Amino acid sequence: MKSILSCVILLVLLTIPLQAQENFQEPQTYKVNTIGAGLGIQYGVLGVNVGINVAPNLNLTGGIGTAIVGLGWNIGAKYFFLDVSKSFRPRVMALYGVNSVLQVVNASSYDKSYTGLSIGVGAQYMWGESRTSGIDFDIMFLATTGFDVNELRNSGIIVDEPGKVKISIGYRHTL
Repeated sequence: MKSILSCVILLVLLTIPLQAQENFQEPQTYKVNTIGAGLGIQYGVLGVNVGINVAPNLNLTGGIGTAIVGLGWNIGAKYFFLDVSKSFRPRVMALYGVNSVLQVVNASSYDKSYTGLSIGVGAQYMWGESRTSGIDFDIMFLATTGFDVNELRNSGIIVDEPGKVKISIGYRHTL
């Protein structure tokens, strides 16, 4: 009787590791560096943006594009509140670069882009099992800008007050 019980226990103990090996799956890995194209401050107004992960949930970012009256660019950082395994990742960001543009009708000599600090909140939504494609949406606040309405008005240019809040939207793909 003891030998039968010993054999049963031995068989059970041998099958437990085999069962565990059958159910084991490699953990899903996600790419964290991204490239995107879109419209808004982080894309240099209309252009591309690259995000390089430098720490968990922290990206250094740079964008370049056309700012209607010339080259648009921005550099900065994005902090994500959720890790890369999540589809929806809210974030905050700080960027420095082109954040205002002046285009004067029938007086292109006054056309100019202005740089400053932009602070934003938004989110990245990536889809698919490996989260390789998605969209960005951000609301940016112009903390500083070189755009001085009073200076322009004093020089005789009729100009509307530019908004301090900008929207950014784009497509994102992992590298």
